[in-house]
Amino acid sequence: MRTSILEDLDVYPRTSRRPSTTPSTAKSQFSARNEDAGFTLIEVIVAMVVFAIIVTGFLYVMTSGLVQNRDTRARVVAANLAAQQIDLARAAESVLDVRNETHTTTLNGDTFHVTTSWSWATSTGGSATCEAGAATGALTYKRVTVEVTWDNMPAGARPVYSDTSFAPRSKLNDPERGTILVGVVDSAGVGVSGVTVSLPSSSGVAAVTTDSDGCAYLLKVPPAEDYTVTASKSGYISDQQVTAPTAVVPVTAGTTSRASFSLDKPTTFSLTYADNVAGAKSLPNNLTTTFISTYGNFQQATATTANPKSFTRFPIPSGYSIVAGAYAEAPENPTTSCLAPDPGQWLATATLAGARPAPVAGLAGGSAPATSVPMGVVQLAGANGTGTYLKAVYAGSVTGDATTGDPGCGTGMTYTFGSIVSSNAATIALPYGTWQLYRGTSTSQTSAVTSGVTAVTAGSVAAGVIVLDPRTAVTP
Repeated sequence: MRTSILEDLDVYPRTSRRPSTTPSTAKSQFSARNEDAGFTLIEVIVAMVVFAIIVTGFLYVMTSGLVQNRDTRARVVAANLAAQQIDLARAAESVLDVRNETHTTTLNGDTFHVTTSWSWATSTGGSATCEAGAATGALTYKRVTVEVTWDNMPAGARPVYSDTSFAPRSKLNDPERGTILVGVVDSAGVGVSGVTVSLPSSSGVAAVTTDSDGCAYLLKVPPAEDYTVTASKSGYISDQQVTAPTAVVPVTAGTTSRASFSLDKPTTFSLTYADNVAGAKSLPNNLTTTFISTYGNFQQATATTANPKSFTRFPIPSGYSIVAGAYAEAPENPTTSCLAPDPGQWLATATLAGARPAPVAGLAGGSAPATSVPMGVVQLAGANGTGTYLKAVYAGSVTGDATTGDPGCGTGMTYTFGSIVSSNAATIALPYGTWQLYRGTSTSQTSAVTSGVTAVTAGSVAAGVIVLDPRTAVTP
């Protein structure tokens, strides 16, 4: 029974002592307080990590499913596009009308790239295209392959392919005659259309033109040991710097011969000569300029003293190194080689070295940057000899001279200047090399000039023999 109101309210005076609890009661209260405290920090972190792992796995599964679903959908569309392209190829009026081509289309938010390629199957079991190659069997049917790719393809995914083969609707081959398959490409390796391809009129085969692949077919050609095939297109030049290149091919009954050409719109080069020396100077009136490239070395002589001069050349992407003089390179036969005009061929020493001019290139149908062509410069003052006409004759060794550094010129060079000697004075420009000057009349210059000559550019003069040296000092 309660003894007082204070006990009932559990209120005690400050001076009173609260009744003590028993050990079992204290333990119960302590346990209750621990249960109310919640999770520790470590427990929370572990729980979050476990949750993150579970969520990440779930998201990965969902993402993979979405990617797989999209790839599957894209593959279905790609397969339909490939089949459609095969149908279009089969609907062509002639098997010859099937072209290599690539086009792009966007469907369902994906961009697809459809590429068609072809090759001929031959009677010998091989294949043939318009590219150069050995003669092969008769053309039997055309293999067509369509490849479809799309943007954002998964890593390692394969394109979709579709293939077909079909024969010409009309007979291409005559067992008693042959075929010539011709290909024409530009400087980038792309087929050139509209090129006229022809055989001599005596063959009885009409001229044809190339299609958008750069292909042309000369059909039912009578057999002959050699036929000259000519390719030409107005405003185009070949990689051999001619406007109508030719190729010689044999034709055998029941076979296909092949010929290929490179044609493109030319690049224009504007060259300024001997501007490494200030002031007026005379150029030879028959100066040869050599264009050095990975396609070979091309010489061109001009019958003009104009400076600068303009040339058109096939647009080789790697460009041309341009030197004055008739440079020719034939290591196996020094008598047909002429290295002196190229500074890079001169003998290097501890203090002197020459360098071939840096290549210059331009776009097809465009212009290359204006280019300087360095030359040796010679002054005549009080020179002996008679006559106002002047010529220079290469006087160096065929195989080169270690003393002067001149690498030699087996083919020789002779340049004429016309009537330029006035009061025994003249300033002339010559290709690099070793030279002897002669004076005379308009029909003959045979009087050697042995004095009164100075090399303005680097070089030396001894008894009238002039060495024009392109080498410069080596930087330590």
